[in-house]
Amino acid sequence: MTQAGIAAPVLVFPSDDDVFPFEGVDQLFAKTGWWHSENRHLDLEVVDNGGRRWIVTGTMAGLPEKRRWWQLRRPAGAGREIAVRPLEPEGFDETRARVEGQAARLFDEGDATLTEIRAARSMAELSSACYQITVRAQGRRILAGDATVPVRTAREVADRVLVLFALCRLAFGADRREVMEWLDENDLIEALTPGEAPLLTTRHLSDEQRAEAGWNIEEQSALLWAVGFADMPSPAEHPDMSTLAALLGPNAALGVAQFRAACRLRPLLELAEMAETCGRDLGDAERRDEAAPSDNSAMTAEALTRRYGAIQWILNPARLEWR
Repeated sequence: MTQAGIAAPVLVFPSDDDVFPFEGVDQLFAKTGWWHSENRHLDLEVVDNGGRRWIVTGTMAGLPEKRRWWQLRRPAGAGREIAVRPLEPEGFDETRARVEGQAARLFDEGDATLTEIRAARSMAELSSACYQITVRAQGRRILAGDATVPVRTAREVADRVLVLFALCRLAFGADRREVMEWLDENDLIEALTPGEAPLLTTRHLSDEQRAEAGWNIEEQSALLWAVGFADMPSPAEHPDMSTLAALLGPNAALGVAQFRAACRLRPLLELAEMAETCGRDLGDAERRDEAAPSDNSAMTAEALTRRYGAIQWILNPARLEWR
């Protein structure tokens, strides 16, 4: 199947998982490659913006994936294209009813996600609402008592903290070569995301790049809370780098190895409860900013967005990549 044969946005209904929304067809193909690697790609049902439906019957190798300098140690892989069998088309109301059925099993009556799904009048609106299922469903299962939900490891969280620390140092004027060497010495080059790697090859960061890297402090604060190194800041409180600088700076109490070894994930229930709390705080902050826009209200909403995303990243290793 070629990308031109599907009209985005697209919903995918796995036989063993929640509905997945895709704003673009390229995202669908990339995720199908991951499902293939997990041997879970067969019988995926695809519903596109026009109500057309297909069942995935297999995959085939596509063009090789492009690799950049930070990926050189990773094994080369090929993209995947999918083989499908067409199904009878489905009306929008029927698709929305299927999504609502899933959401009703996850969320309490009156929950904002369930309300948004019921109010959707187009595939674009439904796809946007479905993203909250992708983000929140695993945490909701933990809150309902499921102790088998897989989450990221303490080592993964620790390494993400370390990468964000390095990027914050760049934003505050640290020497680029020194930061790159530190990342390499601590086996962190491959922990960089595609969006982060260019910051290390840019001689002079733009104001926008510095601001983006500076926002990493908010995500660090949430991740440090998750591994027991800090309290979660209040919604209106904006942390600085002092906690990590004390741990990992030139006169640090801990080195990288010691920091990694000391990280322990908080209990699943505590992580899931914090995700819901951050989500509620974020919703409140966005409504305040919409009602009375100001630099301060916008900053609070952005900070909570970063913290919420960081906690959900921990809870969703198979669903969410780091931004």
